Amino acid sequence: MKVSIRIKFFVVLLAFSLGPIFISRGITMRAAQKMADEVSEKARIELLDIVSAELEYNAVSLLAILDAKGDAMMIGARMLAQRVEHFLEWQSPEAGSPPYFSNGFADTDSGPAGAGYADGYVRETMGGKIRPIKISLEHSAYYLPPGVIRADVADQITRLQGLLPSFKEIYGELKDTAYWLHVGLESGVYATYPGHGNFPMMYDHRNQEWYKRTRQALGASVWTTPIVDPSTHMVVATVGHSVRDETGRFIGTASLDVPISVMLDEADLKSRWSGDIRSFMVQRISDDKSGDDGLLILAQQEHGEGGRRHWMSGVEQDWLVSGDSGGFKNLMQIMTEKTSGVVHLSYRGKPSVWAFASNEYFSFMLIVPESVVSKLPDEVVGSLTGLFARMRDISSIISGVMLIITGLIAWFGSRAITRPILVMAEGARRLARGDFSARMPMRMGDERDILIDSFNEMGPQLKEHLRISKDLELAQEVQKLLLPRTEPRISGYDVSGGIAYCDQTGGDYYDFIEVRSESGRICGVVLGDVSGHGVPSSLVMATARGQLHSLSKVMMAPEVRIGAINNFLSADLDGTGRFLTMFYLLLEEDSNRIRWVRAGHDPAVRYTPETDEFGELGGEGLALGVLPDFQFHGYEDILESGEILVLATDGVWEARSSTSEMFGKKRMLAIIRENAHKSAESIQMAIMDGVSAYQGNGQEDDIAVVVIRKT
Repeated sequence: MKVSIRIKFFVVLLAFSLGPIFISRGITMRAAQKMADEVSEKARIELLDIVSAELEYNAVSLLAILDAKGDAMMIGARMLAQRVEHFLEWQSPEAGSPPYFSNGFADTDSGPAGAGYADGYVRETMGGKIRPIKISLEHSAYYLPPGVIRADVADQITRLQGLLPSFKEIYGELKDTAYWLHVGLESGVYATYPGHGNFPMMYDHRNQEWYKRTRQALGASVWTTPIVDPSTHMVVATVGHSVRDETGRFIGTASLDVPISVMLDEADLKSRWSGDIRSFMVQRISDDKSGDDGLLILAQQEHGEGGRRHWMSGVEQDWLVSGDSGGFKNLMQIMTEKTSGVVHLSYRGKPSVWAFASNEYFSFMLIVPESVVSKLPDEVVGSLTGLFARMRDISSIISGVMLIITGLIAWFGSRAITRPILVMAEGARRLARGDFSARMPMRMGDERDILIDSFNEMGPQLKEHLRISKDLELAQEVQKLLLPRTEPRISGYDVSGGIAYCDQTGGDYYDFIEVRSESGRICGVVLGDVSGHGVPSSLVMATARGQLHSLSKVMMAPEVRIGAINNFLSADLDGTGRFLTMFYLLLEEDSNRIRWVRAGHDPAVRYTPETDEFGELGGEGLALGVLPDFQFHGYEDILESGEILVLATDGVWEARSSTSEMFGKKRMLAIIRENAHKSAESIQMAIMDGVSAYQGNGQEDDIAVVVIRKT
């Protein structure tokens, strides 16, 4: 039996080089590793006991600090409520400086003098950008919800002007804790200090959870956490106290906001422990689904990180859980029996140390991975490094001797065998330099002949592939030049388009074309989809584009223009089996009238955010290139401000996941609804990104999307 030369050399080299290495290292490393594991485990247990006690002490101390801060905040809210009652019921209004309203803080002409930026007062936009906001420490600001007439509440505003010294006093005492001080009345008057703006248009404090809870509290101070501050999108906790008239009737609330990050003070914990430590305020509550007790998270550091939350959406309720259900039940039992303690329990898949301290209302929980406290085992392991090094030296010497012997045998025995390899290497260098005529004119009589034949076939194949690749690159560049380079600027509309090809070239197409008209500026919006994809489809697309641009310079009805293009394509595509679907839409500058022609393409999606209703721009129409002299119909409608139109090709809803489930139009409609408040470009990108993320096996079809938003 003939044995391959590759197998012979593999066996020899494996036996003389890798064999001794595995034997020597296997014996020595196994014994050393066993000893290191035993020592490290003992040190780890001792260290965890020491650190657990310190972590429990930290939890108890932080709970005491949190209680003190909470008491101070409640006293501040109660004091502010008493001052409000005094000014509203007993203090006669005095003429003073005019009140400043929240909308004036963005206007230097109407805003108070001295308003400016201060550390910690920032707003994170929905786009993720951090922007400072103006505040005034010398003035409070007033906000009136929609429907509240200023003249009706002028007396209350004048009376509340006298609160400014009280605002300053309480804010000064709680400067490191309180963020905003508020007074909200049943009449709709809303005063805030430090003075600031950025209130949402539809904000009404009377509908907020913290206001409702204070109204029902019968005179007690009430905490509400966590909530989203409408001005900064920061997650805060709010303590409120009711304001009542002399008869005891509820007339409003005085409240103070404190950021979650200030309550938990996790920055100090991370400086003492590590960035992996987590702190929580939790409340023990029975789970209605399981019947077991659980830990409801009242506040956590993640609430204070990032501001990309909408003030109306709030913060989703979350529970503190562990993958170890048995260990978690043990934690709940210990929390029942003790006011503080420590347990070892996994958190997010990592072995961790949980330390808690409880009062009658809530518990303060600290969680730190056990790996953070494993420094001592690491030092012990380091002391064994020298031993490991000596073992490796011995193994290396043995391996080196064997490698030298193996190298000498391979050197003298491989010269005749490696000659064709050297010839192939020289041929490969010629191929790399672009000489595709390189060949190996030899036969060896064994398996190496297969390698020689493969090499000799490589040159012509590479030459052909290179030619095709260059042609495709050129076609791709040309097709990119045919697409719009910029979005159209047409008064009254916000328009954006995007496209992604599954091959280097494709048949999907969108365009924005100036249309000649005597009645004003008109922009034609085109979305097309040629059957198939690749180079043939891109050529059909280029032909249709040229016809559209040429005929757009001639004044004619849109349905006549599409009919002319259909006749031209029907002659060119006859017998090819190809066709082009198209949606042709005309937008008139400074007008809400839209006109369109549908040529076999899916109807445009129409969304009205005000009523949360979807519709379509439909109509009859046959695909272009199928039947000459077909009579197309034009349609028109009125597009109201805020409405959104979405034109897309079937590559969007026919995109498939890794389980072959289609993306579908429902997902696209959900993305449109979710992003309806954003720009046309943001909606277009959200749809494209959603489809891209959904596709489990790569893009299988071209994708084109155009979004039009009536401004």
